[in-house]
Amino acid sequence: MKRIINSPLKILGLLTVIFGLLGVLTFSYFFFVGIYLVVIGFFIYLINFLIHKFLKDKKLYWITQSVLATTYIIIAFVTYMKWQEHNYLIFPKDFKGQAGIIFGIEGYPELPKTKFWKKTIKIPKDGIIITSTKVEDIPNSVRFAYSDNSEVKYQDINWEPNFEIDCIVSDSKIKSWLFQVDKESSIVKEVMTSLCNEIAANKKSSFYKSENSVVWSDNKGKYLWLHNRNLTSLPEGLGKLNIYKAILTGNNLHEIPEQIFDINSLEDLILAVNPISVFPCNLSRLKRLKSISVAETGIKEINCDLSQLDSLEHFDIARNGLTKFPDQIKTIPNLTWLSLNSNQFTDFSFIDSRLIHLETLYLYTNKVKRISRETKFLVNLKELLIFDNEIESIPDNIADLKNLEKLEIWDNPIKSISPKIAELTKLKSIRIDDDFLTQTDKDNLKKLLPNCEINYQTRSVKKNAL
Repeated sequence: MKRIINSPLKILGLLTVIFGLLGVLTFSYFFFVGIYLVVIGFFIYLINFLIHKFLKDKKLYWITQSVLATTYIIIAFVTYMKWQEHNYLIFPKDFKGQAGIIFGIEGYPELPKTKFWKKTIKIPKDGIIITSTKVEDIPNSVRFAYSDNSEVKYQDINWEPNFEIDCIVSDSKIKSWLFQVDKESSIVKEVMTSLCNEIAANKKSSFYKSENSVVWSDNKGKYLWLHNRNLTSLPEGLGKLNIYKAILTGNNLHEIPEQIFDINSLEDLILAVNPISVFPCNLSRLKRLKSISVAETGIKEINCDLSQLDSLEHFDIARNGLTKFPDQIKTIPNLTWLSLNSNQFTDFSFIDSRLIHLETLYLYTNKVKRISRETKFLVNLKELLIFDNEIESIPDNIADLKNLEKLEIWDNPIKSISPKIAELTKLKSIRIDDDFLTQTDKDNLKKLLPNCEINYQTRSVKKNAL
């Protein structure tokens, strides 16, 4: 044992190896740190061996041992403290809502200097700090406190690091750290949007530039891509973009941003997966609008006249938990495409003559039990997706759909098919489950639809596989 610890370097090497092995045994983030320490420990042993071999003078030997051991301890201490370097955020007493640090805005004060591996940052009462300091120049970890030294419940503070927004109409970007304490708020995001407006007006400047434009192009033209940005608002000046489509899915918009209505060239507006609860009644301001999606929002009803939307053809209100069809949709004069999938409809009773122009109807993943007589109003329908419902038969009135080209009715317990289906002479493809269909049923269906591609699947097999 004495031979293992008979010099300072050997003792440090042994301790380093032990700490390294403990890190390796965690099989976590410290696994790689542990390997690094083990290597360092054996390297210290190697240095000790070389000193012992080449330094025969005892006094010089112990001086070298002492100097190297002291140097190693200092380096280890500084490295550890550097690893522990953090931002110490002090919130006002009883602070609730959103706080944030907005980085890289020219002309604003820098954050306080780091002292003894701790950068103390006091959050003001309004929760907002705007600084010229760049986010890359501060520690990447945080610790919290309250000004009255009350207990901090870390689970109540939601830290969203590196939240950023593109200013869209300029090439600037704004970066921030957001902190949500106890209740929802978007005050910092609103300030960031205001800063974008000032940057566009040449009143402010950001050190950050957008690496990738949020305005993309395809063979139809330019479009705005702001998917999953956690936005609550948009900057001014969007009317300058001359885009045909705006994709705003997966954000935190509670209403359509007013700036959208400045885009006179807009044809497609996709607002799906946003907490919008009131349908925008001023859509008629978008004179070229052809398609709108408010899927997976909070919209349950529409209380405004849509009859002025002459250019609107596509309407998507899927995944909204609807049990009642918003009747105002039927007033859209040229509606040809309607998506109602993943709602709670049980039949076709919402269909009437005002939907006679429909060419595509998505009604899949509802609770429809039968294809009722309202099919007589769907004489122009070309595509019907009604899979994943509770339909047990294809009735005689299927013949009303004389222009139907595609029928997706799989994932329904179909037990009978009316011979009237033969009147669908334009039908090109049908997909259906065969759990309850005999081979005779299949042979008859092929005779009834000789020019149609028929695809079967076994519903029970698919269900068991899930």
